[in-house]
Amino acid sequence: MDKIKKLFKRNYTYLLTFFIILLFPLSAYFLLVKKEFITKEAFFSNVLGFAGWIIALLIAWIHIRKNREDNLAIQNSEIRKRLEIETFKEVNKMIEKTNLALADIGAYYSYTFVKELRLNIIELASNKAIFSSDMLPSGILERIHTITSQQTTRLLELWTNFILSIGANEIVLTRFDNLKKVLDSKFKKSCLLASDFEKHILRLKTKNSLSKNDLPEFENRCEEIDKCLDDLSQDLTNYSIELMNEMLGEIFKSKIPKRKAKESRKTFTQILNSQSKQYN
Repeated sequence: MDKIKKLFKRNYTYLLTFFIILLFPLSAYFLLVKKEFITKEAFFSNVLGFAGWIIALLIAWIHIRKNREDNLAIQNSEIRKRLEIETFKEVNKMIEKTNLALADIGAYYSYTFVKELRLNIIELASNKAIFSSDMLPSGILERIHTITSQQTTRLLELWTNFILSIGANEIVLTRFDNLKKVLDSKFKKSCLLASDFEKHILRLKTKNSLSKNDLPEFENRCEEIDKCLDDLSQDLTNYSIELMNEMLGEIFKSKIPKRKAKESRKTFTQILNSQSKQYN
């Protein structure tokens, strides 16, 4: 029933015109022929001529309306494509900046923090079960905690910028909502891991002591965060590729394959372990 209503609503002009064309000769027939103002032959001759003009005008009108609808469809398609391209440029630029920032943040966890701690305590840790953090270089845990706090804040800002950028173009990107949810989940996991690591460093600093077991846990946490950031960066790149294929693939008649899962970059701990195995 709803389909019939929509069909009638869209074509009511055609139906009304047809009804008027049908009503006119019937009315004229009863008014003129029945009253003998005109012969049947003359009436039908005039009606046929009039109907011919009406049909010609109707065909021309239908043709003009069809052209107008086609032009509107083309204009809407061009506007939509232009908005898609502008959206892709904006989102892709945001993703490039985000990936650069993630690589910089990841370097702290994969290299800087572990190097900072391990190279300064490894000799002490090999000789003592427990040693005071006072024996570490002055302020090392304080410095790591400060930098960790800064990187956690950066991650939250990157996540916020991602949400705002996608939200500002939501009507264009709504069909990629499933991919956005995956990225939101990865951002959330990265932020939680970074925040938990920050709390862990604060606990180490507060208890003012560091055991041999604390170093492997420290390194494992760093490695987990670095891997999570690496996965997030790869998913962001694939999101950008998905947008590119959808919004530009039809224009250039080609598509770019998604990036395959790559081997994670080696952390400072892995580099040291591999070198240690070579000497043994």
